[in-house]
Amino acid sequence: MSSIPIPPMPKNILSGADSQNVDEEDRLEYMEMPTEMSIFDIDSKVYDWDESHDLSACQMFLQNIYKKMEKHKVENDNLVFKIADLDTNNLGYLNALLSEGEVSAVITQKHKVVNIQESIFTGVWRITVVDKNKILLEDYIEVGDIPNIVRDLNQVLPSKVLYDSALLPENVANAPAILTELKDKRSRYELNPKLIPEAINLTLLPHTTEDIECINNTLGIGNTVLLSRGYGNCRISSTGVSSVWWVQYFNSTDIEILSTIEVVDIPIVACAAQEDLEDSAERLKEFSDEL
Repeated sequence: MSSIPIPPMPKNILSGADSQNVDEEDRLEYMEMPTEMSIFDIDSKVYDWDESHDLSACQMFLQNIYKKMEKHKVENDNLVFKIADLDTNNLGYLNALLSEGEVSAVITQKHKVVNIQESIFTGVWRITVVDKNKILLEDYIEVGDIPNIVRDLNQVLPSKVLYDSALLPENVANAPAILTELKDKRSRYELNPKLIPEAINLTLLPHTTEDIECINNTLGIGNTVLLSRGYGNCRISSTGVSSVWWVQYFNSTDIEILSTIEVVDIPIVACAAQEDLEDSAERLKEFSDEL
């Protein structure tokens, strides 16, 4: 395993009169997130195991998954497989086999936290739910382009970008124009969710720190953060508006190279494609047959 530090995303932004009494360096608070991400080393042989162990339970569990995956299509409902009745050896093998893929997520709710980790089999997700005392409540594998809980929780958020331009801080420059464009894009999405995803490229637009603070404060903070480690590092944060996501890309030295606000069900960078799911089914079958 290797680790890559990921810069935090602004959490609560002070604006208006309150911001006048806060030093510049103290203006931003940050969402609690892991400061580094583990990356699976594809060269490690996760399938090596003591031949004396009876792994038939794990084999049957995997067979059930890949057989159903072979008939699965992205547009269909996700497949869910609860992890239960596996002894220590079988569960250990399953954990080692799945390991850690490119995408992970944390969903923070009032009384529980949902941890999501894509396995090395693209589109096969390991999901655990723990309470505030870190007691395990749920443990299951889900197959699909993105776990249902990510989409479902986002859709219960407000659907409108609401703000009063007269109440925006006086020192902002382009925030009103960006928010107006974002409001229009969200309205069009509301009428036709199947439209091609739209994005506002903040990196290419002139803006000040105050503009970003104002936009962040207006949109609000959602409860989901996804990290994608495909080609570089990408941080995807939900906002307080459904189907509006803040997407940041970082280079190898953790410098932000692209920042966008996307109006889409789920940003495509976090989703598995149908071709990936089909490939994962074939690979799972190969691993299972080796048991």
